[in-house]
Amino acid sequence: MTRLLRTLLGSVGLAALAGCVSPVAMHRAVLEYDRTVSRVETELLLLNIARARHHHPIHFTAISGIAATFDFRVTGGLGGGVGETDALALSLEGTAGESPTVSIVPVQGEEFTRRLLTPLDEAKFEFLLHQGVEPAILVRPMARGLLVESEGGPVTLRNDPGQPESYTGFRRRVLQLSALSAAQQLHVAPIGAEPGARIAICNFDPGRATHAERERLAARARALPRNAVLVDLHASGPGGDLPLRGQLLLRNFKEILAFLGRSIVEQPEFAVGPDPRTGPVPRNPVHALEIRETRERPPDAGFAAQERSLWYSIGPGEDALASSWNHEAFDVLYQLYQLTVTDVAASPMPMITISK
Repeated sequence: MTRLLRTLLGSVGLAALAGCVSPVAMHRAVLEYDRTVSRVETELLLLNIARARHHHPIHFTAISGIAATFDFRVTGGLGGGVGETDALALSLEGTAGESPTVSIVPVQGEEFTRRLLTPLDEAKFEFLLHQGVEPAILVRPMARGLLVESEGGPVTLRNDPGQPESYTGFRRRVLQLSALSAAQQLHVAPIGAEPGARIAICNFDPGRATHAERERLAARARALPRNAVLVDLHASGPGGDLPLRGQLLLRNFKEILAFLGRSIVEQPEFAVGPDPRTGPVPRNPVHALEIRETRERPPDAGFAAQERSLWYSIGPGEDALASSWNHEAFDVLYQLYQLTVTDVAASPMPMITISK
């Protein structure tokens, strides 16, 4: 009877232990699903940059839902006979099963196309800038160029390595914004008290300006399209040796992907140093976002995607500063993707369901 009691207690203990497995397994599964969805989205971003590099149409697919059924079973039994030894045999067997169903949505249609081709508005730029992102990390991929007002008329400095002189002027002006930001002398704030006030980038605090000055800034800002950000760096303010009066012209999301794709081989960016009148700049990498093109998947790749037998990846830079810049720049691109593309996936669209 003692042996029988021990066997029964062991059976109960093992069954209880098996019951504890299910929460642990579900915990691990939820984390793995989260990692998988994140990896799919980041690789889709890289894949579409690679498509743009080869002048192929871009296309996104969003995961709209994951439903998983977990099945945990424990079966057991006792066997034996009555005799001199009263031997009993315990058999215990546990099984675990998982049946995921993934729903994906091809992101397409008029709404998606509008979002993809409509220039980004200043609200997205301001939102990301107020998250503490360095201005150059935002401006270099997002801006089509900088329109500078001069005595001889407006001059557009294009963010295009294919036009070296214009591109050099653009980069130096962006470095000026970074230098002022690093010195905590750059102000990005709404101008005007009315609802939907526009923003301005200044080297002075607009809140301390005179009422007349704020009204002039507000009038200038209201006259701009939504994809333009007013820039006003006074000669009397910090960094005033290089004054600037103009506007940043923002790209649409497709143009951002095309710019990054062309910079891989077709129109690579090149090193540009700051203007001598510019203050210290913390970081100034060659690339807005460095994407490697290789025949094999690099072993140190943080993210990678394959297109046309080539691998496109984001890995560590030449030094710690370049690496941190690259990862922050890709994070900004991912946030822009979330703000531009993924909201469309919530709209009614044909859905594809894949069951394992």
